[in-house]
Amino acid sequence: MMWSGLEPSPNQYDENYLNIMKQIVELLQKYGIYVLLDMHQDVLSTRVGSYDGIPPWLYDRFPPSKHSYPWPLKPNSTAGGNWFVGYITEATSHGFQCLYDNVSGAVDSFKNFWRLVASTFGSYETVIGYEFINEPWAGNIYENPALALPGEAGSLNLLPLYDKLNTAIRSVDNDTLIFYEPVTWGVRLNGKYFGTGFSHVPGGAQYQNRSVLSYHYYCTILSLVPVPGNESIPVFDRTLCDDIEGPAIFRSVAVDLNQLGGSSFLTEFGGCDNTPTCLEQVIYGLEKTDEFWQSWAYWGDLFIDGAAGIIDLPNIKILSRPYARAVAGIPLSLQFNAQRLTFYFAYTIDPSIGQPTEIYVPPLSYSNGFNVTVSEGLIWSVDSTNKNIILVYHPTKLFSRHENIIGIVEINPA
Repeated sequence: MMWSGLEPSPNQYDENYLNIMKQIVELLQKYGIYVLLDMHQDVLSTRVGSYDGIPPWLYDRFPPSKHSYPWPLKPNSTAGGNWFVGYITEATSHGFQCLYDNVSGAVDSFKNFWRLVASTFGSYETVIGYEFINEPWAGNIYENPALALPGEAGSLNLLPLYDKLNTAIRSVDNDTLIFYEPVTWGVRLNGKYFGTGFSHVPGGAQYQNRSVLSYHYYCTILSLVPVPGNESIPVFDRTLCDDIEGPAIFRSVAVDLNQLGGSSFLTEFGGCDNTPTCLEQVIYGLEKTDEFWQSWAYWGDLFIDGAAGIIDLPNIKILSRPYARAVAGIPLSLQFNAQRLTFYFAYTIDPSIGQPTEIYVPPLSYSNGFNVTVSEGLIWSVDSTNKNIILVYHPTKLFSRHENIIGIVEINPA
């Protein structure tokens, strides 16, 4: 949901763009696909990057930075072919700071953008949320080097902006989830200087049940020094990714949620092509989201065979996973092996909940059918309204007088 697309000129909104977005949302809704409306950006603007996150007319209203783009890179630099290196230019940092400081009414325009989006899509049941801005930069790290500390950027620049955007959205839509993101390196650690810098969810504690901490995970060393060709990840790199950085991110998010309230969502991971290296990292990310009970959205083209121009079904099956979408108790453990198609789920049964546990079984992965095994006393059946959902019941007579009874559900291919 691009700000530059919706507002190509100051206070002039493109109804055609809005109608096209509505058609897309409605088409997805027809097929039962939910939507997160994300104001995407990378390096802010075509004035300093490859595309317009914020409208170009807004960037042009900002006063010039002290040094012209691409300082401190060399003139005519291509940033070594890595688009994200554009973030270190002073012009980019300056542009972000102007946005945060409401220079030329930037925040006011941003609020109007989101207010219009929310008033348009708030009635769509399949629009699960609005994400303020993708991968926000820290601000002008050349004027204030302390902003390179993610906690400082979060507290001084991002949270004040998010509070204002929350107010704008909630003035027309009080129900849809709001997704808010720290700087990308703000979910590796915790604390005042090295964490997200957020002291509350956008708008304050009263919005905890409608706020989602959005974060991304791409292993830093693989992003900076990609493994060439189809080689597997070297042991040293894998140790840094899978044993150090990855667990640190998921633990950090858990600590933040304990302090902030609300929920969290891994809104980007993967971001690679069809190679063994990529598959290793995607499977790792999926297993970690299961371990830490995280929702996720895959980013990349793993599901497309680019050479042949066709859908890559084997890789889609890796992403097509069973999960418990409603639990009559407290979830304890969830494990899925995409190669063997074995699923294990354990939960503490709450006898006071009269509804069954619901587990989604993806038909693509289990095209030849599946077998279900449940622990003693439980009963399962296929949902009469959706053959891809199994319902697991705990009979009241067996469980009403007991506490801490563990329910187990296993699914295997037929």
